[in-house]
Amino acid sequence: MNPSHSEKFVSAFWFILTLVFAAIVFFPYYWMFASSVETESMFAWPPHLIPSGFTLESYWTIFEERAIGRWFINTVIVAGSTSVFSTVIAINAAYALSRFKTKTTSIFTILILFSQLLPAALIVVPLFVIFQQLGLYNSLFGLAIADTAFILPVAIWLLKGFFDQIPVELEQQAMIDGCTQLGAFYRVVLPLALPGLVVVVAMSFISGWDEFFLARTLIASQDNWVLSVGLTSFRGEYTLDWSHMMAAAVIFTIPALIFFLFVQRYLVAGLSAGAVKG
Repeated sequence: MNPSHSEKFVSAFWFILTLVFAAIVFFPYYWMFASSVETESMFAWPPHLIPSGFTLESYWTIFEERAIGRWFINTVIVAGSTSVFSTVIAINAAYALSRFKTKTTSIFTILILFSQLLPAALIVVPLFVIFQQLGLYNSLFGLAIADTAFILPVAIWLLKGFFDQIPVELEQQAMIDGCTQLGAFYRVVLPLALPGLVVVVAMSFISGWDEFFLARTLIASQDNWVLSVGLTSFRGEYTLDWSHMMAAAVIFTIPALIFFLFVQRYLVAGLSAGAVKG
């Protein structure tokens, strides 16, 4: 059955509207890249939507004058560690809340969610004091622990939803066939909860990659800075080095964008599966 003219018009309208919104969303990224390779000032009037010249001088300069490579490695370490810590802890906590239900389980679950409502600014001072006493201040490991603490409640809730959808009978059947409960968990439950694990890994990694507030508070030396903090070093007392800052922002954005593109389909599938009650 051929679509009518009205249906074609509606489809064309939504297609054009989607393109407009996509252009609005992606234009800041394009402008960021164009400004980093532009040979003239980005404040020229009228503005150059297409760079009048192309140069990579800003990229060479920031690598020569600033520790961009070091900050990049620090960011990878913190984001990767945050992802691993959050996933491992969330798996155990979410499985316990999903399978071993007691009178206090629901209260504990609510308290985990309530902890997510507390702003970082409220606890950053006691966190700063504790980290100094434990020797974790100005440490990438300590920063990863702090980032994990803030993303963990959401990770636990997400995984608990996935574990709740997996029938307990599958584990019982595996144990009848000779598996221990731990073996049934690793051989049956975890493979079925793989979309949820991908969601938690991706969410934790991106959260650790983008985080600024804790990184600025808990890291003192420039050698241990992450990229989100390093970007602020391009701001002077009276000036802002726009071209160099835009080049650093491109370097900061590309790895997270590539990572997101690789896990996108798993991320969408995982969020969709987690939203459906089995």
